Amino acid sequence: MCLVEKPESAFGRDGGRHGYLRYECRECARQQSRTLRAIKRSAKPPEKDHRCAICLRNYDEMQGHSLRRKNWVCDHDHETGLFRGWLCHKCNMGLGNLADDVERLQRAIKYIEQSRKGS
Repeated sequence: MCLVEKPESAFGRDGGRHGYLRYECRECARQQSRTLRAIKRSAKPPEKDHRCAICLRNYDEMQGHSLRRKNWVCDHDHETGLFRGWLCHKCNMGLGNLADDVERLQRAIKYIEQSRKGS
């Protein structure tokens, strides 16, 4: 992301005309899309019996668990641009929502563990 202050018109919308503004400008979104296409082209497709490295579900088990994507998602390191592996949509979104931050992930684990002790 460029982190440059830009007018609202420089940003696209998710969810159609009345949806919310995207967090990245159109220019950054195009660059991110080009980068992701290049990573996908260079990555070996997942094997037929592939399982998500996080939730361990295979393709058949994934069906019905995600409202949006039913295919494997190309996970990559946003800092280096390097391909990490093929994940299910839910697990990839989980990593993204926690900004691929190991400390956040560790705090999330601690939070869940502590809440289970109190049950």
